[in-house]
Amino acid sequence: MSRMPTPQDDDLSAISLPAEVLSGEQVVAADAGARSPANGTRGRIVAAAAIIMVGQLLSSVLGLVRIETLNVLFYGAASGAFVIALRPIQQVSDLIVGSSVSGALIPTFVDYSGSGERETLRRVYSTVINLVVIAVSIAALIILLAAPSLVPFWIDPQLIDPASEALAIELVRIVAFAMFGLGLYAVTSALLYALKEVIFPAFATGIFHVAIVVGGVVGLLVAAAQLHLPISAIFQAGGSPAVSQAHLLGARGLAVGAVVGALGEFLLLLPGLRKTSVAWRPVLDLRHPAVRQILRLYAPIAGFLLITIAQQNLDLFLIGRTPGNPLANATALQSATTLIQFPTGLVAAALTFSVLPALTASANASDTTEFKRLLALGFRLGLLLMVPAMVGLIVLRYPIVQLLFQHGTCQIANGCTDRNALALLNYSYQLPFLALDQLLIAAFYARKNTLIPAVISAVSILFYVAVAVPLGPTIGMPAIAFANTALNSAHALILFGLLTLAIGDPGIRELLAGAGRLALAALAMGLTCFALATALPRLIPALNESGTAASALILLIAGGAGLAVYFTLARLLGIEELRLLGGVIRSRLGRH
Repeated sequence: MSRMPTPQDDDLSAISLPAEVLSGEQVVAADAGARSPANGTRGRIVAAAAIIMVGQLLSSVLGLVRIETLNVLFYGAASGAFVIALRPIQQVSDLIVGSSVSGALIPTFVDYSGSGERETLRRVYSTVINLVVIAVSIAALIILLAAPSLVPFWIDPQLIDPASEALAIELVRIVAFAMFGLGLYAVTSALLYALKEVIFPAFATGIFHVAIVVGGVVGLLVAAAQLHLPISAIFQAGGSPAVSQAHLLGARGLAVGAVVGALGEFLLLLPGLRKTSVAWRPVLDLRHPAVRQILRLYAPIAGFLLITIAQQNLDLFLIGRTPGNPLANATALQSATTLIQFPTGLVAAALTFSVLPALTASANASDTTEFKRLLALGFRLGLLLMVPAMVGLIVLRYPIVQLLFQHGTCQIANGCTDRNALALLNYSYQLPFLALDQLLIAAFYARKNTLIPAVISAVSILFYVAVAVPLGPTIGMPAIAFANTALNSAHALILFGLLTLAIGDPGIRELLAGAGRLALAALAMGLTCFALATALPRLIPALNESGTAASALILLIAGGAGLAVYFTLARLLGIEELRLLGGVIRSRLGRH
């Protein structure tokens, strides 16, 4: 089962990178052929990787804009209700189709991707699409009927007002229709990835975020007009009851935007689908060997995903009972998640594209020595990049959230800034472990072992439970964030131990020695950032303001100086990965 590389996420448009497109036997053959100057396969693989990474970066930026919109325009009951409403849709979409993209759909579609098998591929694709539509229709009907019971289960009705509860129920029902677009997108993107048409699926996901932002803004403007409020009033925190009512009414635009955006993702794939000459047919061939293979491959994925969904519902249940406004806490957790996704997505993607093909080749050749060398290299590069990201987010968390979110309805006075900063603090500790975790999962996949990472995903939930259940109702939101950190960190540590047992010592002594030097550089970076962030407002009185310009200047000076200290000291301490990092960056740019 492909695990999310970050804390609990409501990004319904995100699909795990299709490892089968860029690794496995095809990449091994491509990598071998690339040694010949006449063979351009490796260049095409790197180009495809670069396109997907650019699409991911764009989607991450738009996702940040989306969560900023929730904070700036809808912070409080409206934003929290929307965040909660997205969760069941994510869970059902993942269960029905989303998590099968890399594990079941792409490998099967690749088997029938030859030019002489287009008719068979059409039949298989159409059957899967039709199955997904049937399953989604049933799931949507269940959610529509069960929403009045689900919302009180997730959120304690005694902690929110009836209007907020009614809004959450309505948003769940509206967003349920987004599952149709998400299901169609997931199956069609798998087909396009299998046929090496990566541009359309790589960039289609951004429309989901854009539609939510546009829908929210339009909904808020319509609500303001209905209530005869000036537009400036809807940007104010702690306004009149009429302003609060406008936010609640406008939140329906967010839900409608999610439905439109999900459908838009699929519609943007249609030009690519036409290029492949694969069109939908009204067929349901359940006896076809390819359809049976998809169901067989997906069965264990679905089994373990059910365990993950149980944990996610426990997460929702506990968030809905955290002290100090559960809906505001839900918004803070999602805001912090979005920030954590930035370094995780970029670093994990870069490392995967850099290491996984060669890692797979070494595993297939039974070259354990090279396998361990490549894995250790990936570990060191991951730590080199993730450690400063962790330090920066921890030490400079306040100017970061002030710069990004402290506008409009999100202000210090209503606790928005403090909540966002506290959630970010407790999520940030896991960043180095997340980089290692993705490499460890790739290592198991390269060895054709998808079972162990899935089993450990279930086991690591116990670490979440051990923290969240006793501390969530008392400490509250920070405990929920730290519980997710414990889950992901435990997953990485357990996988590391099991892989060591399987292949032998992957260079633990060298890894610890390098980690120790990185810790010294990180300590110097943290002290530099803290000293400058504390001293600058005293030296420059204008920086005592909590506005955008002041926060940006503090981040620029303190963050820039901290990074300079980190990389300078890392170089002086002889961390060779700095030199190798330049090679990775050049390879991502297509220079060989």
